[in-house]
Amino acid sequence: MEGIRRAVEAAQEADIRICMVDAQQALDCTTKPSDSFLQNAEWQALLDLPHTFVVLSKIDTLKSSDGIQAAAQAWAQSQRINNRIVPISCANMFGWESLMQLLADDIRTAWGTSVAQQMPLTKTRHRQHLQQCLEHLDSFESIGEDMVVLGAEELRGASRALGRITGKVGIEDVLDALFSEFCIGK
Repeated sequence: MEGIRRAVEAAQEADIRICMVDAQQALDCTTKPSDSFLQNAEWQALLDLPHTFVVLSKIDTLKSSDGIQAAAQAWAQSQRINNRIVPISCANMFGWESLMQLLADDIRTAWGTSVAQQMPLTKTRHRQHLQQCLEHLDSFESIGEDMVVLGAEELRGASRALGRITGKVGIEDVLDALFSEFCIGK
């Protein structure tokens, strides 16, 4: 229960939330709506927050892809989900462009390009961290689809580099800094 509480707290503080749901379980007519973790009041409250996306993953495992968007929307209504639903497949990359476009549009709409964001970076440290972030993102882009773990590590590296600029750094970064001084593992 403590882990769930912490996950909910972290999600509440996030700028953007992506809730991954197995499409086969979500769209299976034999599953009762009450069986869904989404019926939990805390999770439901998270889903009602702005900048929240529900991603139906593994749609390639469904028997038919006909009408997948309509089925996804019907499922969302049955779960009282008001945010955007995006069906995707990691196996055949279906829906990834739609998800990336929705995220980009949401970021652009919510945060735009303010005058402060257009100012040149004058701090060398910020430029270096942004360069590190770009290098991690370039590496992520070049990693094959079957190397999910390596891709996740590259995204984590990009996130850490940005966190060093914004000041938003996760617990892993704190532990890394702490244990880098000692010859022991986490």
